[in-house]
Amino acid sequence: MKHLSLKNRLRFFRSCLLLFFLFSLVGCIERQPVRGLAVNAIFLDRVLTDDLVTRLKVKYITTSVFQPFGRDYRVVAEATWQNKILFRENLEPDLPPIKWQASRVYEVEKYLYLPAVIDPFNPKMVSGLKIEFKIRLENGSGAEPITLYSRKIKLLPRPAEAPDVVFLDGWKKVSPVSAASGSPPGEYWTGERAVCLMKNTGRPAILMIKGKNYSEQVTVSLYLEEGLFDEFTLGPGEFLKIYPVGPFPLATDPELRLAIAVDKTIPLNQIYPDSGENSQVGLKIEKVYFR
Repeated sequence: MKHLSLKNRLRFFRSCLLLFFLFSLVGCIERQPVRGLAVNAIFLDRVLTDDLVTRLKVKYITTSVFQPFGRDYRVVAEATWQNKILFRENLEPDLPPIKWQASRVYEVEKYLYLPAVIDPFNPKMVSGLKIEFKIRLENGSGAEPITLYSRKIKLLPRPAEAPDVVFLDGWKKVSPVSAASGSPPGEYWTGERAVCLMKNTGRPAILMIKGKNYSEQVTVSLYLEEGLFDEFTLGPGEFLKIYPVGPFPLATDPELRLAIAVDKTIPLNQIYPDSGENSQVGLKIEKVYFR
């Protein structure tokens, strides 16, 4: 090195730096979770709040070096805050990952619900909070999931002017006293037909109904302003229905009525055996959202 001129020394060091950069770059590429696969995720709402239904658009982009998966995976989107799962949703396109090929783009668009987690009376939370959002590959074998995409998301508090949903006729409110121990307070159950009142904003809106069915099978009919707009059959378990609706004319419909009707009911003490309440109930409704 001491026999090299200053010019040659500079050239030598530049070459070393270039080689170091190239080796580092190759190392970064090799450390990608899945070689030849990039993920682009965009929330269509520019400002995200809690208690919000938003749309997520995801592109899975494979390059020429992508190797098809040798096992079956499902794609899952998950958001967490303080180790609590806020939502967990299937997020794979029509073609499952095991059929993905090189040099392709696979797209999926889905509604997601960001639940209410911000206490508006807590000074530490009114400025918002950050949640962890991930898109992962899981294969159900117990192996560690492969994280394809990860980012922190800032959630702001739900706007104060966001309309509330008022529960009118046909509801059964179950208190902790009449329900089994450990059940959350203020559960709302439908009877044969339960009605909500929602403020009409005059704009297109999202209607979401989230709940749980305890019957073997039940047919659910949804009416908006007395017109039937959906009917479906549920088996036991949780359900989530999301619909884009409206706009509705403000002059004639300043408030909108949503009716949830079921074709069968069961006694409440069949669900909560320790309860002496035998009222007939249909669905447990955790959330009716209209915004």
